[in-house]
Amino acid sequence: MQNNLFQIFDTIFSKPPTLPKSIFLEIDVLNNQNTCESSTQLSDIFEIYLNMLIYGFKKLNLDLTQENVFILQQYFNSIGIKILIEFDVFDTILFKDIRYVNRYCIIDSSSFNNLESNPLFIMNIKQTLKNRLVDFIATYQIDYEYLVYIRFDFT
Repeated sequence: MQNNLFQIFDTIFSKPPTLPKSIFLEIDVLNNQNTCESSTQLSDIFEIYLNMLIYGFKKLNLDLTQENVFILQQYFNSIGIKILIEFDVFDTILFKDIRYVNRYCIIDSSSFNNLESNPLFIMNIKQTLKNRLVDFIATYQIDYEYLVYIRFDFT
């Protein structure tokens, strides 16, 4: 599944962004027996969009900045997804922030290194039940400058 996704991501990011909701992605998720599940879990969808976001940054050779999020948002619009990213000036007090405490995962700093490497997500063992895509949060720390909160929602 991973290689097929990266081929789709490569196709999306190899051209200029298309019109909003002009690309339809049908996501089938395999269970442990490699058979297709009839209902895809939101956590799987979140991870797919997170992989796509990181792939887009790497493919377009962009740094994780608010300005570059706007560029990627145009690509995500084509599949009907809104990127919601918040940059907070780094302070250890942010580790007590409810967004951090209830995060789905932390994105390992090596995830943005090169196009061929797969992103690494460090899962939060204290996850809470989430019923909406927008409730899933990934965090990424940019050195000691920013703590970034990443979410997605349907447009």
